[in-house]
Amino acid sequence: MRAFRITVMIVSVTLISLLYVHQQVELVKISYAIEIKEKALKDILDHNEGLGYNIDNLEAPSRLEEALLAQSIEVAFPKRGHVVRLASLKYSSSDKRPYIFKTSKKNDIFAFFDYLTPKAEAQVSH
Repeated sequence: MRAFRITVMIVSVTLISLLYVHQQVELVKISYAIEIKEKALKDILDHNEGLGYNIDNLEAPSRLEEALLAQSIEVAFPKRGHVVRLASLKYSSSDKRPYIFKTSKKNDIFAFFDYLTPKAEAQVSH
């Protein structure tokens, strides 16, 4: 009877130890995955900033003037009948870039199904 108790205790301690080690290994895997995703996000945000800078630079009047002069394009003011007015959007002074469109999330009546299925994540290819 005593040998059975000792065997059960050893098996129990071994299983608990294995579960603990498995948990720690999974934590390390998750931390590596988070680190990789944070790096990818940082790269994407840096790329986005670079694109925003390029857009701002390309739209700059001095750059447009240089491009027109380099190609010897003559620019003249439009005549009265050549101007078409479009409805303009109102931008607040806090908007840094008015060309970024803000989208609103629509109410989805089937959104509760999202909790029942796993989410697909985009994979970054290097």
